[in-house]
Amino acid sequence: MKRNLTRRDFLKLSSIAIGAAALPTLSPADLGLAAPSMGLGRATIRLGLMKRPRWVTDRVKYIDIDEVVTIYRAVMGQYEGKPSWHNYVWYEVEGGYLHSSWVQPVKNELQTPVTSLPLNGLFGEIYVPYTEAYVSPDTKSKIVYRLYYSSTFKITKLQIVNGVMWYHLFDEEKPNGFWIDGRLMRIITPDEITPISPDAADKRVVADLDTHWLSAYEGKTEVYRTRFASGKAYFESNGELKRNITLGVKQPIWGKFITVHMSGGVAPDGYDLPGVGWVSLFSGGGAAIHSTYWHNDFGRPRSAGCLNATPEAAKWFFRWTAPPVEYVPGKIEAPWPGGTRVEIVGTPPPSNNDSP
Repeated sequence: MKRNLTRRDFLKLSSIAIGAAALPTLSPADLGLAAPSMGLGRATIRLGLMKRPRWVTDRVKYIDIDEVVTIYRAVMGQYEGKPSWHNYVWYEVEGGYLHSSWVQPVKNELQTPVTSLPLNGLFGEIYVPYTEAYVSPDTKSKIVYRLYYSSTFKITKLQIVNGVMWYHLFDEEKPNGFWIDGRLMRIITPDEITPISPDAADKRVVADLDTHWLSAYEGKTEVYRTRFASGKAYFESNGELKRNITLGVKQPIWGKFITVHMSGGVAPDGYDLPGVGWVSLFSGGGAAIHSTYWHNDFGRPRSAGCLNATPEAAKWFFRWTAPPVEYVPGKIEAPWPGGTRVEIVGTPPPSNNDSP
């Protein structure tokens, strides 16, 4: 039976516990992924539900995009038939197993909306699997976007309608912004962006294209590591192979933003992504370390040139790297020579046009 959750379901759904594991259960550190202990996952594509945690097995059914499922546990699976797999983690859900690369771990926690707003606004993140954003504070008005868990926005206005507090969200590509039910957004506090180890000397970030590990170093000591998805190479319409990756050069972080609307390109490779969080720009071409809500597929080339990371990891790098960011205005552009250096090492990926 199809188990899409409606907006009404989100308002009712209580927190769900992870079940006991008979097969090996992996910790978040082992997975290199967002923690599955959240209990819920959102399908980021139309995805096959498999009888066992492997591709060469009976398909039970398809899970539609944006369908929300309960995650019981994470297990190690198999990858027959695929020559270069990078992620062996599957999620056990009702009726079978889903490959974790295309299931975004999410929360569904209603918030108590604020009743007043500082002059410069507040930042917040969507705290349900998804919600619609409307042109006005009315669910009967036009839908502007579907917003997803962990996407971040600046709240610029409040309005109570029929006893419900609505938030107006700023978006640089939508002059009039849009509105959401305030219960669906968690407020990001100034304490959450305080710098990590601000006095540490010789900070640097290393992104290894061979292993797809993103590492933070203080001197010769690695202090943090996470899996990432790198920018893939692709062919332009004229047949030219293009790479959005510069090897070897240590490029400074020159701009940081709590939230950015990212868009570009044309179909089928175009993208339009409101509320991308924890953005740390490090190249003149616009490459950045940033949060990702449209996939959970870390460990291979798949972005349009940036370094995709989980929301937790992107936020950590945002706080650890220089320059620091003040809550107001929630962004900074650093003059040359900029901040912490990001170095790309390893082998550039070949053209990658595989679809999941």
